[in-house]
Amino acid sequence: MMIRAVIIDLDALISKGSITPLPGAAERLAHIRAQQLPIAITTNPNKLIAHTAEQQATAPDSFSAAARVAASIKEISHALDLQQVPWFLSLGDPTTQETMSAQTYQATIEQIKQEMQSLFPQGALYVSQVTGPAPAMLLAITQHFQVPPAECLYIGTSAMDKQAANAAGLPFELV
Repeated sequence: MMIRAVIIDLDALISKGSITPLPGAAERLAHIRAQQLPIAITTNPNKLIAHTAEQQATAPDSFSAAARVAASIKEISHALDLQQVPWFLSLGDPTTQETMSAQTYQATIEQIKQEMQSLFPQGALYVSQVTGPAPAMLLAITQHFQVPPAECLYIGTSAMDKQAANAAGLPFELV
């Protein structure tokens, strides 16, 4: 099997809740880049969105969820030299949706799209409103790269990541 593209779950690169790279993350990225393989990053910022929504309920002048998500991704992109890499966000967590009205949730998603497009005008952005292990986002990334799923490696950290990879027909590597 020949690998022609790589999808990496953000949790496989950094410590949760920080921008500190995990041991070996920089080396893993360097190895992938040395092979000249396109890379996409996936992440699920729903906890950050829910936390920000709770803060805004008590302090309306605080940063918006969209601004916090974009700022976090920008910081991580610089820390790991991922500015030219497309990011794909999964925003379908039902718990997050329950913390705000449907209208506010949709507006937040649109704001995140705008913030991300301003940060990555050349990069792809796919905002999935379905969380894993549904394969939709992984399949969208393979289409973006124009690579068959069997030739796109997914690097993740959980059994749910593996389920999503299997459902989409991608080879999987657990970190």
